[in-house]
Amino acid sequence: MHEVPNPVLGNSFLEDPLPTERIETKYRRIITSIPVPESLDILRRGARVFPRVNCYQPPVVWDRAEGFQVYDAWGNCWIDFSSTAVMANTGHGHPKIRQALAEHIQRGLLAQFSFASEIRVRLAERLLEIAPSGMEKVYFWTTGSEAVESALRMARTYGMRRHPEKYHLISFTEDYHGCTLGAHQLSGISAAKPWLTHPDVAIHRLPFPSMEGTGEGTDWAAAFAADIAECPVEPSKVAAVFIETLQGWGALPFPAKYLQALRAWADQHDVLLVFDEIQTGFGRTGRWFAHEHYGVQPDLICIGKGVTSTLPLAAVLGPAQVLDLLEPGEVTTTHAAHPLACAAAFANLEVIHNEGLLESAERTGLVIRAELNQLQNRWPAHISNVSGLGLLNALHLCNPFTHTPDPQLARDLTNAGVRRGVMLFQVNRPTVKICPPLVITEEAAREGVQALGEALQIITN
Repeated sequence: MHEVPNPVLGNSFLEDPLPTERIETKYRRIITSIPVPESLDILRRGARVFPRVNCYQPPVVWDRAEGFQVYDAWGNCWIDFSSTAVMANTGHGHPKIRQALAEHIQRGLLAQFSFASEIRVRLAERLLEIAPSGMEKVYFWTTGSEAVESALRMARTYGMRRHPEKYHLISFTEDYHGCTLGAHQLSGISAAKPWLTHPDVAIHRLPFPSMEGTGEGTDWAAAFAADIAECPVEPSKVAAVFIETLQGWGALPFPAKYLQALRAWADQHDVLLVFDEIQTGFGRTGRWFAHEHYGVQPDLICIGKGVTSTLPLAAVLGPAQVLDLLEPGEVTTTHAAHPLACAAAFANLEVIHNEGLLESAERTGLVIRAELNQLQNRWPAHISNVSGLGLLNALHLCNPFTHTPDPQLARDLTNAGVRRGVMLFQVNRPTVKICPPLVITEEAAREGVQALGEALQIITN
């Protein structure tokens, strides 16, 4: 077997165990070196069997998680500011979801392909109750990338039924829509990726309309008009615009008036607006869906992650005239809307509703952003921006000397935050995302941000 260097990988956090300051509070407990010496064998074995691309998160071996806390097997406990990459909206292992899964397992329906089941129909009906008007059908998938791929295919099919040349797509610079072929080309700076021999030349970019540094009087409708005028394709040939409802890497909202102008343009030219709500749906921003903040009606919605808070499930929601375009059997998928995932999703939606988690996310999000703004006031040379809605937020880090975005500082803060008892995840960008489960208490949220401040103090001294 090949040798694994130490540190294991250039892009990983794995290193020799370093002593930590002992921390024991109501919500955090750090009593070992990080990484835990006894965990090194597991981490090294993982580095041997997993590809480099998967080995970049902090060197913590998770053992269990409950609510808004994560535990290892050696007595350490973290406040979770990751929600496992913005997924565990109702927290880790919610009792209602566990109960729903246990009850379903006893029934024995653990696979069903495309055959009907009552739980799958009930879930689709419930999703349409939550969704905005105009959503008539649910096209189930397993992952968010698959949902985006499906939306891409249906949007182009819809456009080309109207005119053979109406197949062009627009997304926004630095959006992220997934890692599969079409979703990957919708993501990033351009559709051209180094590994693609034939990139999709019919995917175009608009610049993201950042609100940072703009005044309250900015004419966002005029800004959209200027941006779309630079797009190198006639509006009549555009099938759809894909929108990451908050730009995920930096928790960046859109200016509402910009999207309202986009909606008016799309209506004028028969263009579909596809909102990617995979990170932002199901209470994450204090609404069922983040597009509600903008007062804009979507044509298609891609969902995933927080729809179950646990198991893999994704979907496209939309009108029948779009979702019924493909013939029966033209696309099939074995595991989409797996019965267990459906049981988890139905219970998850009930928890969000019954426990008032939409309101909680909005309220606690205001608390967190106020605390993050205080950090920015203390370190204005290191924190250029605080952004977000609800419980999807980010610190934007910059080099204090060059005033340019600093991904290394973000990496260092992520590592230091974990050592202070806050579970963070590396996004490989100049940001640290703060997105705890919606069940977090305001007290724990404040303590978590305070710990981030302690970590920032350590690394900037």
